This record gives sequence, C-alpha cells and structure tokens, in this order.
Amino acid sequence: MMIYQLETGDKIHRYNRCLVAKFSGKRRVLSTSSHNGGYREDLSAIFNRDVNPGVGKLSEYCKSSEEEKKKFIIDELGLDYTSVAYMATIVSMDHAAIKTLKYDTLSVTAIATASLEVNGGRVGEEATCYENCGENVPLKPGTINIMVFCNRDMTCECMARSIMTSTEAKVAALQELMASSLRSSGIATGSGTDNIMIIANADSNDKLTYAGKHGKLGELIGRTVMDAVTESLEKHMNLSANSQHSVLSRTKRYGIDEKSLIEKIEVICPSLDISDVLHLVHTKDRNGVLVGLTSLYIHLMDQLKWGLISGKTASQCGEILLNQISTCLSNETIPENVFSENINSMAELFTACFADAVVCNLTNTNNLNQGDVTR
Repeated sequence: MMIYQLETGDKIHRYNRCLVAKFSGKRRVLSTSSHNGGYREDLSAIFNRDVNPGVGKLSEYCKSSEEEKKKFIIDELGLDYTSVAYMATIVSMDHAAIKTLKYDTLSVTAIATASLEVNGGRVGEEATCYENCGENVPLKPGTINIMVFCNRDMTCECMARSIMTSTEAKVAALQELMASSLRSSGIATGSGTDNIMIIANADSNDKLTYAGKHGKLGELIGRTVMDAVTESLEKHMNLSANSQHSVLSRTKRYGIDEKSLIEKIEVICPSLDISDVLHLVHTKDRNGVLVGLTSLYIHLMDQLKWGLISGKTASQCGEILLNQISTCLSNETIPENVFSENINSMAELFTACFADAVVCNLTNTNNLNQGDVTR
C-alpha cells in the first residue's frame, strides 16, 4: 500500500515487509548500501527491508556474497536488480517514522527505522569483527536506517555533507534520550550496522551546494532526522523521554540494575520480604526528585570518565548527591568517609546507598528491630 507521497511525486509503498521508494524521475543517490551503494545516478528505486522473521528464528539478512538470495527478494518486490539499492533492519516497517519540513519551496523528508536493542554502541568501542582480504564480516542487523529526500538537486559534495549532518542529528537524538550502549558504560551513538541514503532530485533546476548546520537545508535535514529517529525508537522499543524518566534506566549503563540492588539488599537484611522490596524499588523508580538526583550522579561518573573533573571533585559532589538520595528514600544520611575517587567505586557506593536506604525505609515501616539489620 502507498503510505506517503513526496514533493517530487515519488511514492513510498509498504509491502512484503519492505518500505519501497519508487522514483518518478531522475535522482542522485549517495548511500551506504552494500548493493548498488556509493554515488549513483542510475537507480530507479530504493528500499528498506525488515529481516526479522520472528522470535527464535535466524535473521534473514543477506550477506554481500548471496547474490541469488538478494535477486530473489528484489524480484519479488517487482524491482530491477541492477538499478535498486537497499538497507536491512530488524525493525518492522510499521514502526518507520516519516517527517517532512518545508521552507519556501525547499522540502526535506526523512524516513527512519530505529533500533538499539541488538547492537547499540558508542563509536570507538572495541570492535567485534575484522575484515581482511575480502572475508565476509558477520553483522547483526539491529540498525538505525535513514532515508533523506530533498526536492532540489545537490552537488556531490553537498550530498556528502548531508550524510555528516544526518549522522550528527542521529547522535543528537540518542544523546537527548540518554540511550545506552550495549557494550560499554557510554551513551550510544548508533548501532554497528546503521545505514543512510541521501536522495536528491536531479530533475530540479536548482542545485544546492551546502548542507551544513549554517544553511536552511542543513537545518531541515537535522530536524527531520532527529524527529524521525526519535519517533521510530519509541515505536519499536519504547525508548522515549517517558521511559527514560526512571532511576534504573539512568543507572543501567554502569551495571546498576534491579538484580544488583536486590542482591545488595538481601546481604544487608536477608529477612526482608522481596515482594516488599520490589514494590518500594518500583514505586521510587519514577520519583521525579530521585530521577533528577540519580541523573546528576551518573553524569558525575561520565565526566570523571571523560577527564572533565577530578576524582576528588567527583567524590565530593557524589557525597552530596548520595546524601540527598538517601534522605529522599529513607530520611537518613550515609556515613562519612566512605567515598572513593574512581568510577567503579562510585557505582558500588550508589548501589549500597540505594539498597541501604530501601532497607531503612522498610524496616522503619515494619517496625523491625534495628538489630536485625546487618550493616
């Protein structure tokens, strides 16, 4: 079915688990596609394909060497194998987001499917594969795939800069969500298999030369890509400002989760009913003040890791914040002289402080004898 029509007349169709853009005229395309990728002027269509066959089944992702398999898929879509480029993802095309912005006669549309749940990561982390002498690289298609359509023509260098601007917009969207890398304590900058396609209208008499942040084209690309990526992440994996308004969502990057908190609480006070513990943790998890204080504490850890503050500064500020967190949970402050000046110790102290405060809250509520608590 047709789900959208661009300013150029190009139609976006969704069928066979694909989102297909068929060109109604001459287009310039610059893409990271493994099939007919790079800079092309001879394409008749592009598409984004959902390769997730369902729970417990292997991905239907095609390796670059599987030409017959790719040809079969493209033929099924009614497209020309020699003049089509495509991307793959585990995201359903029902979760695609389409955003269009206009200024005067200029129109930009971004279409994104976004997921970080399989291979979300931060640039510069240790790699998981190495390509050598044409060997196939094993990839997991989690993926943020982006198509950017412009109703004007662009120079080649303008198209290349459009990729830079789009990438910055994607990273900005992930930063604003505080999205977690799956491979480190860092904030994700994308997945390991992200793809992008820039499509310019070669039939236009107006050829744009600049797509950076100072120009209107760059602004429209940035805004549409940010909005499309943000919307698709919420549709596909419920990653949103609302879902991130959570203590545990903020701390998980540093290995502080429900499991680690429960384990610490059981050490402190084995007699507590776990159902009561879980109820209190879940109740406090979305408390606005606690989320705010926790966010500040986690950002201290980030800045310590990045070398922006010293260990001493992180320790001193962390003590202030943990006392506020402890008071918010149990009206008690934490002992003095327990702070250390490294990231691992800060994570351990947060877990201990949170667990200790939960125990204090529950033992006071249940009128338990303080002697039952092992500290």
